[in-house]
Amino acid sequence: MKSSSDHFQSLFRFLVNIVLILLQLSIIGLIILQFSEDALYGYWLVEGVAVLVVLNIVYRKKTAAYKISWIIFVLILPAVGIVLYFIWGRHRVPKKFQKRWDIVNQRTFLTIPQNQAVFESIDDKGIKKQVELVHRLGDLPVWNNTKSKYLKLGEEMHRANLQAIKSAEKFIFLEYFIVTGGKMYDELMAALYEKAAAGVEIRMMVDEMGSLSTLPKDFYKNCAAHQINSIPYNPLSPSLFKFISFRDHRKMTIVDGRVAITGGINIGDEYINEKVRFGHWKDMAIRLEGEAVFSLTTMFINMWDYSTGEVSQLEDFKATTAPVAANELVMPFCDGPMNPRNPAANIYMKIFANAKDYLYITTPYLILDTDLTNCILLAARSGVDVRIITPGIPDKKLVYATTRAFYGDLLAEGVRIYEYAPGFVHGKVMVTDDQVAIVGSINMDYRSLIWNYECGTWISGSQTVLDIKADLLECIAVSREVCYAEWEKISFVKKVGQAVLRIMAPLM
Repeated sequence: MKSSSDHFQSLFRFLVNIVLILLQLSIIGLIILQFSEDALYGYWLVEGVAVLVVLNIVYRKKTAAYKISWIIFVLILPAVGIVLYFIWGRHRVPKKFQKRWDIVNQRTFLTIPQNQAVFESIDDKGIKKQVELVHRLGDLPVWNNTKSKYLKLGEEMHRANLQAIKSAEKFIFLEYFIVTGGKMYDELMAALYEKAAAGVEIRMMVDEMGSLSTLPKDFYKNCAAHQINSIPYNPLSPSLFKFISFRDHRKMTIVDGRVAITGGINIGDEYINEKVRFGHWKDMAIRLEGEAVFSLTTMFINMWDYSTGEVSQLEDFKATTAPVAANELVMPFCDGPMNPRNPAANIYMKIFANAKDYLYITTPYLILDTDLTNCILLAARSGVDVRIITPGIPDKKLVYATTRAFYGDLLAEGVRIYEYAPGFVHGKVMVTDDQVAIVGSINMDYRSLIWNYECGTWISGSQTVLDIKADLLECIAVSREVCYAEWEKISFVKKVGQAVLRIMAPLM
């Protein structure tokens, strides 16, 4: 027996098909009645090209949701859709960029083998399979001589950042998507200026698009004056496709190859609640100390050399201090448009599939493709307690509406969704079964999982995993739960609007 949601979806699909057929017939009729025979030939030429473009879309290795969105767009508005597809939709990295990336990879990621002793020491077969997958997808190893500490607020991350910077003796690397002037920025730069004056090498990379309207105008000038080597990642260029599409969304600070802080927190006063924009800003990060920091150092050097053309000696930036004694498993990984293996999405799906008791997730944007949705639904159908925390106060209304458009299918299968009542959740965190957690920069949306350069830290067997669980339960306690009965009461018109948003989601 079909649920009301199933009936609605069937009815909606039927209505969409009828509308599209009538629209196409109306266009043909108008052309026949109003225009010349040449215009009719022109129309059919455009339609023929549209069919070829659709075949190209079907052929490409993309998710079903991504293909469907573009197919509908191209068929409804062929003249506009064809042009936009060739500009934005093919997601093709130019060969010269891919070649340069591969050359840099040869002297960075591909020089670091898996830590076989650590890998073989893992007793749990499920954990071992996850470690094997993360390595195969991202080329970075698992580490054990590392201590992790969960930072559950931007304020904690900022203090950890300043403490790490003050301890620097050799080098400091910083890579951020958004840098905005204010208290957090002033305190960070003051600490960096002091260390630069003491002879510490400092490199700072800021995403040009992410910080386009926020970066202080004198940032690069001041950095140069204080002997800080700073660059914009992917600066504005005639290739708008490259400039807008491929963003460096990572956030990390690395000190002496010994300590790293990474997660979802940018540089800006809203991230430390010095500036109120969308209520209380809830964000998370993780501090690593020990051998696993070398993976993050490798990520930074990889991106720096790719962006600048420099040839850095990776081994020069490995920690020389005594190893940290710790038994937890730590595995930083990264993702980006140059890696066709889609590490983040596939790692997430593996974790969803392995969950047995519970799966808790926080994300500011819940815009899922079919594969991720099915994995979450399979977990819920298997009796796993799946809970997702999203913002209570949005930062982008259209994206927030799109996030809510995905609630219905999840709620219908028992997934519990909570909207963080105090404000905006920006953290990108998940935890499952008291065993595994991920803290990173990766939103659960198409942009993070397909277009952006991202990073995350997979951890297992530590107190940090339990700390993350406790924090997410605290978030749930102050959040408003969204019930399926509430969603069912949404008007038919609003449900149609949500369906349209879901179709358009991959194009956002």
